[in-house]
Amino acid sequence: MLRTITTAALISLLAAPSFADGHAGTSGFALSADGMSLTVMPSISDPTDATTTALSTPVRSIAWRPVTGELMGYADGRIVTIDPMTGMTTDTDAAFMDGAMIAKDAVVAFDFNNAIDAVRAVSSAGDNLVYFPSDFGDDRANSVRRFTDMFYAEGDMSEGAEPQIFGNAYTNAIDGMKAESTFQYALDARANALVSLANNAGTLETVGQIKVAGAPVDILPVGGFDIISPAQGTDAAYAVLQIDGAMTAGLYAMNLETGDATLLADLGTSGISSFAVSSGM
Repeated sequence: MLRTITTAALISLLAAPSFADGHAGTSGFALSADGMSLTVMPSISDPTDATTTALSTPVRSIAWRPVTGELMGYADGRIVTIDPMTGMTTDTDAAFMDGAMIAKDAVVAFDFNNAIDAVRAVSSAGDNLVYFPSDFGDDRANSVRRFTDMFYAEGDMSEGAEPQIFGNAYTNAIDGMKAESTFQYALDARANALVSLANNAGTLETVGQIKVAGAPVDILPVGGFDIISPAQGTDAAYAVLQIDGAMTAGLYAMNLETGDATLLADLGTSGISSFAVSSGM
């Protein structure tokens, strides 16, 4: 059942005119903390014009597939497609290979590598999986496989620390086509940092501490992170961040060179577990 969100308890986004002007044409998708409902913003430039709908089955994380224009979800033992208008989920019947699971108490981050059109699922427990879609083109098609658990590179400021990744996103997420190349970023709630993630190798390197208005912040492992790319080499990064001690989460623009976060809107809720964007609906 689809309904318009009208109360601050669901989503109350107060966007300044500069926010609306700079981000028109980008749609947003927010997954509830329990994985049971999806909030859809046809344009994040007017985020109060949003709807929410119950999902037919719960999911743990969502990702937009740029090549096909589909919203997909990671669930325990399943990869699904999601109809954002009806909330209907459809199981892809993916084969989960040996060890390709994520602990139930871990936060899952999910995003497509648009250079190869496969989606990576990483977790706050260090897990590193990839789902290769059914049309991938080789014997990995429609399977989920485990790769090297995430760890910080030698000499990094977080070397030896256990990462707590709760969001990952790839550059050059261009709708309707594959990318010539891409680069993966992630958010670490333990290090309070924007980091790079070396795909199957699992290596993390710190890009910069997350700062809001120039001040370091302590973030919680909830929310989400995504990148949208109008063209090759042009990226707009967004994150839903919950600052420790704050009652509500915020939607932020992320600087991929420094880790600086600029608040775009107060979401009026703390109940978001995953976030994705697309170039419009």
